[in-house]
Amino acid sequence: MIRSVLTLRAAAGQSGALEAFYAEHRVLERARQFPGCRDALLLRSLGGGRATHLVIADWDTAADYRRWVDDPWRAALSRQLAAVLDTDPDEPVVGALYELVALA
Repeated sequence: MIRSVLTLRAAAGQSGALEAFYAEHRVLERARQFPGCRDALLLRSLGGGRATHLVIADWDTAADYRRWVDDPWRAALSRQLAAVLDTDPDEPVVGALYELVALA
């Protein structure tokens, strides 16, 4: 299993708009239906750090996540999402991938 962690930083006063965007476009529901996705969650930060939200999803493989990132629907949506983010509009909206470390 692979976990993707997408760090989002809403623009000033846009935290609610970011959450509404995810709800309106049913982003998490669509991700959960995508082949290889096991689950997806949107988390809101309670602290004052740089990130305002995290999107965490579990995937069967890294290739499954890459197919999600490359999906035309998701790519188009990412460009729209940039309007409420405090990032460069051309910055890709892509999460980091992690794998489970088995400790003996």
